[in-house]
Amino acid sequence: MKIRFILGAVVCCLGFAAQFLCAGDSTASVLSELHQLSIDPAQTYHVRELQIARGDIKIYLTEGVLAFAKPVNGRTVAAVFTTADTEAGDGEVLVLPPTRSERASLARFAKTPNLDEHFASAVFFFSDETAKELRSQMDERPLHPALQQGQELAASVDDILRADAGELDVRMAESLLDNHAPGHGFFYGIVGGRNLGAFDVIYEPTRAEPVLLGRLGSMDDRRMQFFQVWCSFRPRRRAPVEGAPHNISDYHVDTVIHADLSMVSRATFQYRASAEDGRAIPLELSSHLRVTAAQIDGKRAEFLQHDITGFQVRGGAPLLLVASEPLTPEISHRVELSYEGSVVFRTDAGNYFVDERNTWYPFIAPMLTTFDLTFHCPENLRVVATGEMVSDEVAAGVRTVHRKTDVPVPLAGFNLGNYEMSSIEHGGYRIELFANRLEGSARLPEQAASILDYYSARWLPLGLHSIAISPVEGYFGQGFPGMIYLSSISYLREEDRPASLRNTRLDSFFSEMLLPHEIAHQWWGNMASPSDYRSDWLFEAMSSYSALEFLEESKGRAALDDVMESYRQDLIAGEKGVPLESAGPVDFGERLLDNDGMRAWHVIIYEKGAWILHMLRMRLGDEPFHSLQTKLLSEFQNKLVTNEDFRRLAASFVPEDQTDKTLNAFFDNWVYATGIPKMAFRGTGSAVTLKISGVDDGFALDLPLRCSGPDGTEQVVWVHAGAGDNSFEMANGNHSCRLPKQTDYLYQ
Repeated sequence: MKIRFILGAVVCCLGFAAQFLCAGDSTASVLSELHQLSIDPAQTYHVRELQIARGDIKIYLTEGVLAFAKPVNGRTVAAVFTTADTEAGDGEVLVLPPTRSERASLARFAKTPNLDEHFASAVFFFSDETAKELRSQMDERPLHPALQQGQELAASVDDILRADAGELDVRMAESLLDNHAPGHGFFYGIVGGRNLGAFDVIYEPTRAEPVLLGRLGSMDDRRMQFFQVWCSFRPRRRAPVEGAPHNISDYHVDTVIHADLSMVSRATFQYRASAEDGRAIPLELSSHLRVTAAQIDGKRAEFLQHDITGFQVRGGAPLLLVASEPLTPEISHRVELSYEGSVVFRTDAGNYFVDERNTWYPFIAPMLTTFDLTFHCPENLRVVATGEMVSDEVAAGVRTVHRKTDVPVPLAGFNLGNYEMSSIEHGGYRIELFANRLEGSARLPEQAASILDYYSARWLPLGLHSIAISPVEGYFGQGFPGMIYLSSISYLREEDRPASLRNTRLDSFFSEMLLPHEIAHQWWGNMASPSDYRSDWLFEAMSSYSALEFLEESKGRAALDDVMESYRQDLIAGEKGVPLESAGPVDFGERLLDNDGMRAWHVIIYEKGAWILHMLRMRLGDEPFHSLQTKLLSEFQNKLVTNEDFRRLAASFVPEDQTDKTLNAFFDNWVYATGIPKMAFRGTGSAVTLKISGVDDGFALDLPLRCSGPDGTEQVVWVHAGAGDNSFEMANGNHSCRLPKQTDYLYQ
């Protein structure tokens, strides 16, 4: 009976095919071997009781047929396992996430907080010691070669193996051309689960979160491909991750934008190599842009880049540069790339929209570098970009704009349009307004000046001196260093906006909240930056809450309270029968966007994030909270911030009379977990009872009760309470206690 390979849905419809420029035969040979990857019948065996252990991942090959692939560049990089036509055949994968938030996330997708999935087939790719470890285990027991089964398996599985290798070819080529230690190699398993269907089990030890489970998904309405993350974490007993180095410096981009909006760009930068780079430099670039040539240290370099058909990938797509000889570690190498395509299109309204605002140049995340940007475009158009203006000149029908940053920044952006332009000088800043028409929007520079005054006095002055504001179609904004994309709706007077965008909340958002939020990003995100996706929420929340504090300053505390109440209602609103907030904690960041959509991501990151900071402000007091903001910016200027960095710094401002002085419980329940508690409080005199419901059993909080004694004086009494019934004996003769105001604390 022929072996049937039943992995099924493992083959993704993304359609990757790498393109390459050959400066030598090595990369082309590696790529060709990967695309012709096939089972080696002579390395096919009946196996029993084999094990693969990676971090908190355990894979058991209980009984089945294991076939190694033929070597690529002299190394075994893949294997296939199947239980088809094997008596009592079975495979099993166990994953035990170490945190309650990751267990809850896994339960949403796999219906269990700890994965124990049996499988009938799997494909494994690896650049570590997997092949050596498996063969070592096989050597300890009698070998059972299965040549015929290997031949049958090759006939049914080679196409699947090649398709999967094609999707990983840039990553696998990197592993074959770099100089990584075997213990730093990756393991990628595509498992055909008996209950869950096809899913991925990934282990990359050099990443901050080496363990990742999930599967590919797509948004049909936008033909957008994304990876649905089930859980992602750092294994138990692993040392804390060190901050990622900044490998790129002195970045120059020269871009020509033609009348048809096609782009031709040349990027040059210095890349500081590490010992593990070997000949390879891994980068990312928008999938809309294609590299045409590359050089490293003046010598022609090979490159590998995915050609994506049918679907668009959110964010940057992998790009690999390959030097003609190994890169010298700890030395900066000059890299030059030429690429073309377009990230700009015309909207239905006839305006211009820059779609790939973060990925229009090759990058490594995170980055912190100076940028020197030059743009050439038709003279009727204007380019707005990050950096101080060096020149804006027109000659022979071409406008050339040159901008550069004086200080290192994490990213650079640009915008394009048939703009009118005005500017003012204020408080050491040059504020430039670019608009499709200035009528109705001339007030924006003065508003920006007032906001800059407020933030600069509260925190630190900015290192940059120009702020350019330009429109973007849509209901959002985005703050880049020295440059703000502001919703075109905010350019309109309230009375000129469409009726569908007119109500109290939307008027406040477009007129009072959006511009202060994006200007706040000049500090939160550009002066100090998130370490990874886990701490992204902090910078969005800081910008949101800073805008709320500006609103409070200009319109009073009641205006802030009204917005916070609307945020509370958004968080507890039902979505598919459960509160929207339950989609995940704020530290899931962009995972919320891929897994749960735009609304959940926005409400949790921006609105719950603002509530977390509001509760922290109520806990610390106004002045200590503002001192915390200033100290965070001062200590982490041009540095990366983790959630734990923020917790440790905030804990230093906790008053002595409070519980949870480390803020561990506060962060565990508000930052790293979900749940908005329902509270019922009763009792007078010395005994009171607090019932907390609507949260999981692990939820616990420190609550400021407002208690008044027999003489009528009021004081705040902090108590620690968990889910369920909590009883307290109140000291000092307190006879009346109340919950904190709902304007000060997030509960139902």
